Amino acid sequence: MLHLKPRHEPVNIPSLSPRPHMDIKPKAETQSTTFTMPTRTSPPFAFIHDTMEVGELSEKNEKAEVGQKHRVFGKSSGACVHCKSLKVRCEFSPGDTSCQRCLVGNYQCLPRSRKKRKPAPTHEDLQERAHAQDRQIEALLQQFDKLKSEQKVREWMSQTHEPICKAGSPSIDKPVHVDKLGWMLQDGSAEIAVISTFHSGKGRVTPAVPDIVKYCGLYPEDITGLFAIFFERINPFFSILDEDMHAPEKLIWTCPFLFTVICSIASRYYTARPELYRRAINFSCDAASRALVDGSKAVDICQAYLLMAVYPVPKKNWAEDRSWLLMGVAIRMAIELGLNQPPPASLPEREQLNRTRTWLNCYCADGSHAIQFGKIPMLHLDDYLARQSRTWYRSSRFNTPYDVHLCAYVHIILIMAEWRSSMRQCLADNMSSDILATAIQTEQRLSQEISIWVDVYAEEFTYMPLPICAYRGNTTQMIAAYLRLVVLAAGFQHADKASLFRGSEIVSKSMDAARTVIQIMVERLYPTGNLRFAMEANFLYVSFAAAFLINLLRPKLISLLDGNQQQEILLIVGRLINVLGSKEVALDDRHTPALYSRFLSSLLDKYHTKPSTVQGPHISTHNPDFLPAPGEGQFTPHLYSWPDIECQTPIESSGVFAYGTQCEPDMDFSLNHFVKTVTQDVPSQGPGTSLSTQSSLALWDDWESRVNHYSNWSSSRFPAGGR
Repeated sequence: MLHLKPRHEPVNIPSLSPRPHMDIKPKAETQSTTFTMPTRTSPPFAFIHDTMEVGELSEKNEKAEVGQKHRVFGKSSGACVHCKSLKVRCEFSPGDTSCQRCLVGNYQCLPRSRKKRKPAPTHEDLQERAHAQDRQIEALLQQFDKLKSEQKVREWMSQTHEPICKAGSPSIDKPVHVDKLGWMLQDGSAEIAVISTFHSGKGRVTPAVPDIVKYCGLYPEDITGLFAIFFERINPFFSILDEDMHAPEKLIWTCPFLFTVICSIASRYYTARPELYRRAINFSCDAASRALVDGSKAVDICQAYLLMAVYPVPKKNWAEDRSWLLMGVAIRMAIELGLNQPPPASLPEREQLNRTRTWLNCYCADGSHAIQFGKIPMLHLDDYLARQSRTWYRSSRFNTPYDVHLCAYVHIILIMAEWRSSMRQCLADNMSSDILATAIQTEQRLSQEISIWVDVYAEEFTYMPLPICAYRGNTTQMIAAYLRLVVLAAGFQHADKASLFRGSEIVSKSMDAARTVIQIMVERLYPTGNLRFAMEANFLYVSFAAAFLINLLRPKLISLLDGNQQQEILLIVGRLINVLGSKEVALDDRHTPALYSRFLSSLLDKYHTKPSTVQGPHISTHNPDFLPAPGEGQFTPHLYSWPDIECQTPIESSGVFAYGTQCEPDMDFSLNHFVKTVTQDVPSQGPGTSLSTQSSLALWDDWESRVNHYSNWSSSRFPAGGR
């Protein structure tokens, strides 16, 4: 055991090596193990050492003793703030609470305190931080989407050669309607004008107007005019909306998608702004894509998709047409919304009618598309609401005047659906005779059904004598005659040679149905002035009837007609060509009736080449306003066109296998083949076809150029949708 010597005598501490597990570094100023213990005059931070081994001198005891000295003078361990900044030790005089440097420099001697550690973030803090980052990312994505949207609008405007209407401001170089002058003098913004007119002001937040209002500069007067055109000229032909429920001041906030579709469809007939249509259709397509991505579901959205399917956006190529896709979206959405079931009794009466009306229109549009394209319908034949709809048109005092025509068309489609089912069975059994018998039987059922509804129309007309209702009744009769022809054409296709002779039942009934379709359009619908507003599918119906009659003039079938019948065909088809190509029907040379007029003219010129076969004057087919001009190059029709299909078996002639005139092509008189022929870029290819696919597609490079060639007619020109 070590013995302590007097405090003022030097102490000899033996030199000891540190233990292996200790890493003790001697202080630089220590030169030997002999030193003098400090006296009481030493600074307060002097250490008191005992004569013991260095390894056993605990650092903890040193800090405790230093801390005790500091507690005496009110100082914490370590240098003060000022000395720490100079990186030196504090030197204290006895009895002072401040170090010497602070006293000399007149600084406040403050002890250094340990920095407080930040507390670890809690789970709630981390969640809030993550949510804040999500909100920031969402805001950035919205800004990016806005920039993309503005860039897209600029591209649309550049394509239509129109200046961009920033925030709804009209271009100053355009004439302004008188009713808009007041708005322009106040602000010049269509967006502000629409909000001021249609917004009730009950909500605190000002709603955003649809893009079609902002960028197309639609003022309240424009919107009112467009909705008036829609409900007066378009809705009577496809009666899916109720004018009282779908007012613009309500629809612009509740369903901007349907609002945009109504404005874009009606803009084609808005003479005050003829350039509006080509700009508005882009916004309707954009609204349709956004509604599909958002996953929104509502009756109004379903109606918007159905309207876009029936009134398709013009496209250059058939592959770009989206009518069938849009109709599928509308029908699936209607099923998810439960529109195929009786409406709940808790709903208002108008809303119940709105749901049922939407579903019946889905059923009719689906059946019509299935008949035209030869596809399986998406809806079942035994639909409950369709079969129970015979008296639905008078189920409420809120029924529209057009509901009776909708019910009639539903039951006509039901008969056609049963016929298609029978046809599939006959084709599966390879029974051609049954196909002919089924066609004649179905034609009789259709004739009886439309006769019943004609009496109903007359009764309803006494209650509501509206001219448009009489027009709609004639349209339904035309559609019934067209469907009779579709059925009979299938029987005509599968009839044997013994059944095809002059005056036979299938020939007589087919000609009568085709004549009825053309006569209704030319003699009843055209004089009303409403034909230019008709659905484009109506022009498909009458063109199919005219093409059927024209093809009876070909050498193989002309023996079925007598001279008077041949002259009658030339007469009524020529009148139809003039009607379809007139300015009272066709809006421009790209409108569907003008294109069908050129198609029928080319087809008639092909088979009416021998005046000696027809008694009477030649029928001129070049009177319509939108036929090709003489300097533009008349098109010689293809050797193989509807209803021709390519001859598969060559005929031996003089020891040489030859095609062309020596190979009689097969014929397909079905509606499906007709639609494919007039909606594809190139008709059915066969020997002698003069234009190639490349040259046909090349003619579409200039959208403004006239379509003068039969091989170039696309789906946009011959939309086969709707009814």
